[in-house]
Amino acid sequence: GHSVLHRTPLRVTDRGLGSRSRIAMPPRTAAKGKGKGKGEGLSLMRAAGAVVVAVFATATGLVANAGGPREFLWHYAAIPAVPNHETAIFVGIASYCDKELDHTLTDLFAKAKFPDSLYVGLVNQEKKAIRDAPALSRWRHHPNVRLMEFDPEESKGAGWARSLIAKMHRGEKYYMQLDSHHLFVRNWDAASVDLLKRLHKKAPKPILTSYVNNYPENTTDTSKLVKELPWRMTAGHWMKPFTGIRPKKIQYLPAPIEAHIMKGVTQPDPQVTAFFSAHFVFVLASWLYEVPYDPEMYFDGEEDSLGLRSWTSGYDLYYPTTHLVFHRYERLNQTKHWDDHPQVFHDMTISSTKRLTEIIETGGGPLGSDALGKFGLGKVRTLEQYQDFSGIDYTRMWISTRARYGEITGRRPTKQVPKLWVHKDGHFQVSKHEVWGEVWEEWKHKGSVLGPGKDGPQTAVESLIVSKWNVTARNTNPPTPNLHMVDENRGMEMNLTPEGCFYRYPNLTESPQNNWTLMAYGYWM
Repeated sequence: GHSVLHRTPLRVTDRGLGSRSRIAMPPRTAAKGKGKGKGEGLSLMRAAGAVVVAVFATATGLVANAGGPREFLWHYAAIPAVPNHETAIFVGIASYCDKELDHTLTDLFAKAKFPDSLYVGLVNQEKKAIRDAPALSRWRHHPNVRLMEFDPEESKGAGWARSLIAKMHRGEKYYMQLDSHHLFVRNWDAASVDLLKRLHKKAPKPILTSYVNNYPENTTDTSKLVKELPWRMTAGHWMKPFTGIRPKKIQYLPAPIEAHIMKGVTQPDPQVTAFFSAHFVFVLASWLYEVPYDPEMYFDGEEDSLGLRSWTSGYDLYYPTTHLVFHRYERLNQTKHWDDHPQVFHDMTISSTKRLTEIIETGGGPLGSDALGKFGLGKVRTLEQYQDFSGIDYTRMWISTRARYGEITGRRPTKQVPKLWVHKDGHFQVSKHEVWGEVWEEWKHKGSVLGPGKDGPQTAVESLIVSKWNVTARNTNPPTPNLHMVDENRGMEMNLTPEGCFYRYPNLTESPQNNWTLMAYGYWM
């Protein structure tokens, strides 16, 4: 890939211009003096001329190396390099061997109201023969496209590629982050700017972000898609453990915004969320520098860390309630980075999930740890504040019902059923839906007693799953929802109620095991 100069302040130094020596003044009394004085005057003029030439040559070299006068002023004086920077949008796209890249770029410019105000920063990781073919090579000559190109073998994953995008920013006011497989509604650019301006009346640092609606393969027409209910992000479930690691990583899922919630908002007002989508972001471009992309985040953990870091840095997240772009999710017949780099995928998934834990442990807020510097949590808000806001607890490892539905403000979806039951030492929460039905996990919290040990009670060193339950019956009628579950391995039944959880062993006839016994008092959350 070609290199791009970093923004650094211009400093005028003696280096490269020769050493500055004191210039001797001519004597006040010139014995026979005119010739000598004239010679010294000429020497002074030549020296000054040489300095001017050297400064000009150095400046000319810097300007040339920077890519021209505008680039020079941006890199060294932070003067925007685009003439329409106050209305311009910088679109960051990282693409890996994507057959839909050309169509995405074409549709992006074709559907924009002000295409001349769009500037794309593209990191294209593709085979050279495909990059050199007409479909993609033409973008090298587009005046509004800045390009970094890499062979697939050079790629180090999504975080690495997106961390390069900021180097191509040239002072545009707005930033949009996308994948390389999107369709756009007409005038998407003007609509995005309008929504962000509306949000600035509510919050000083808003971000538009969401899992936008899917478009089917080979679709080019959005006329039917715009009639669908828009999607938003939900906290689906925790990522499954692997290689002995319990990730603090949430598997986010898209879900349509409930119709009754849509009716309650003034169109097209965006709604508050706690979750960050890496495939659709619209924000002031200052975000690129305040929350810089972490190149060590591979894929899993990327969105979690960006959401946490942005929110603790004072940004408020909102999902749009109107369509702006559409996204292709599955892409079953296309090569993914992990297909070509299975060992990198394995190693960096482990390191990324560990790094997410490290990021969470920096705590955020004014007293937060500086261990990870610019890649740690922000200093405006704390992790505890985020947990209260989002309904997610990274220490106890629970996801609240409102987070599961993506409804942070607590408005009840019409078919909402409780998905978290909490007591003082642990909790029960819904796991990933399996083919055979609904599965719940029983967790013990860090510090809770697990049972007798050699030297006293054995306690949990971290929150962990102690059993799994299959749901057999559910009463969803509020205010007394009940959940009946069985653990077939132990021949045990569990009943979760608003007052407490009760268990029994139905296959044992002796009393009291055949009767319900209170395990703990608790509540739905």
